[in-house]
Amino acid sequence: MSDKKKTRYSASFTAGSLLQKETTVLLPLIQSDQWEEKIREEIRNNQYLHINSESARKRTVAEVIKRVQNTNQTFWSQYVDSSLVEQKMMLFYLCLKTYPLMFDFHFNVTLKQWNSSSRTVEPYFYQMEIEEIAAHDEVVYNWTDKTKQKTISVYLRILRDLKFINRENQLQQVYLEENFWHFFVSNSKLWFLDAALLSNYDKERIMKL
Repeated sequence: MSDKKKTRYSASFTAGSLLQKETTVLLPLIQSDQWEEKIREEIRNNQYLHINSESARKRTVAEVIKRVQNTNQTFWSQYVDSSLVEQKMMLFYLCLKTYPLMFDFHFNVTLKQWNSSSRTVEPYFYQMEIEEIAAHDEVVYNWTDKTKQKTISVYLRILRDLKFINRENQLQQVYLEENFWHFFVSNSKLWFLDAALLSNYDKERIMKL
């Protein structure tokens, strides 16, 4: 191993949650040729983001680029034609693909809770998950308690933004038009149907349409 410790985990998603507004305003660049170069130029130009702080623009641009690298133009064509709620769900899909920590939070904790007798969201369970990761990952082990707590709070903020968590702090299913899910079915991303807390009945019906 090099002097720089290696890890698959990052806390960088805490810089901006879903980044729905920022991603949407950058769509003309995302859908262009040489998109990455043009998005990086936005750090200097600030033509689309209108973020006063250059350091904040750098953080935002870095996270948008990471996420776009996990997509293709078919994704963005679907995104353009989607409602605000659907766009947020698509960005959540990107986050799960981009950030292994968020993926582990969701599949190792949230989905287990969803399938349990109690669907109450408890930050303590996510704390247990990150400490389990830290036990086998030196980089995560050396994160400050503040960083670890922020990864949990931002992840839960995303779930609330998506309405996966209601006012009683209970997990709930989010109902979207069935046609929306066809993108994930047709692109062999069936795992996201589970991530979206769809029931077996709903999944079977969607896959038959």
